[in-house]
Amino acid sequence: MAAKLVLDLRGIVSPLDLFKCKSRLSAMAKGELLEAILKDEAVAKTLATIILRSEDELVYHRKQPDCICLGIRKGTGSRGRSNR
Repeated sequence: MAAKLVLDLRGIVSPLDLFKCKSRLSAMAKGELLEAILKDEAVAKTLATIILRSEDELVYHRKQPDCICLGIRKGTGSRGRSNR
């Protein structure tokens, strides 16, 4: 399995952070894992909702002391699934 890609979106204003994440996902191959690092919990929840409604899979949603990390698997077709 390939290493996960990391996209640090702390300091990027919304909705640009959401756009950057979706742009990165669209450039990835099916099955690859992207870790999005966010500062704002509201943005993390919005992104999680977008992912759950897409063909991508939300693999994890972890709160860290200074950020929120979302693991997103590209295009698995498992719409509506989430493992937290």
